[in-house]
Amino acid sequence: MKIYCTRNELNRAINNVSHSIPTRTPSPILEGILIETKGDRMYLTATDTNMTIESNIPVDSEGDISFVIEEKNFANIVNKLPEEEVLMDYNHEKNQIKINSGKSSSTFNCFSADEFPRFNIGEGQKIILSKKDIKNLIRKTSFSASADELNGVLTGILIELGDGNLRMVAVDTFRMAIYNAKVDTDEKLSIVVPAKLLGEVSKIISDDDNDEQLFMEIVDNKVVMLFDNNRVILNTLNGKYIDYNRIIKAESSIKIRTSRIELMKSIDRAAIIASAQNNNLIKMKIEDDQIEITSLSEKSSIKKWLKL
Repeated sequence: MKIYCTRNELNRAINNVSHSIPTRTPSPILEGILIETKGDRMYLTATDTNMTIESNIPVDSEGDISFVIEEKNFANIVNKLPEEEVLMDYNHEKNQIKINSGKSSSTFNCFSADEFPRFNIGEGQKIILSKKDIKNLIRKTSFSASADELNGVLTGILIELGDGNLRMVAVDTFRMAIYNAKVDTDEKLSIVVPAKLLGEVSKIISDDDNDEQLFMEIVDNKVVMLFDNNRVILNTLNGKYIDYNRIIKAESSIKIRTSRIELMKSIDRAAIIASAQNNNLIKMKIEDDQIEITSLSEKSSIKKWLKL
């Protein structure tokens, strides 16, 4: 059974779903991509059971078929195909797929699609969000989530929606990041999603100005995101998130204003010298009309003054 598609579309879909291929797994089927044709679309799906990514592309197919192909070699071959036009010819009896492009021809043994894990997800209330806002929210909070799995729910990002505001919060034992974005919805929710998974999602959200929307649903304790012909299903974390509002006082006794760019440059320079023996500490001393920024190691030290 023949499937006709383009190399660029196929390569994009493979790159998207590969973000949910596990690096290590006792199950060979999880190292593969489920490929299904339905009408004039081909759906590629990969999962590590915590995150599932499905990407679809337009094709010209002789019928509906499904099979699983090993991701690594498939991705490498498609990436190096000589021509834009691609013909995929599936032999059901041999359970093999032949990929032809120009004068190149490759054959792959496949797995049965029946062995691939399926997730029956219902439909929930769609929340319309901006792709740009979601990428910014993830980028500006995910670095503060704990990398230690023993910290449980703190390895995730708290997503709060309410009063026309979308907020993401990440906290570990020594830092916290909070970022807000205005949204046009009255929906309310509070969930925690692993920061690592959200980081992978942000990598496949395109910057296409022609399609700025992202749809998010909460179904069966899972987060479903729809964008750019992709569907991403994320597991959430159980447990009560820290009451971050109690960490920072509503009112402070000291307020300072300085150049953000100069502060970042000063911290970057100090970080070069900061020693692991001193827990990579950068010290700041506020005095009069300046901030004194210092760091040291066994062999060197640095000191910088910044005007307030």
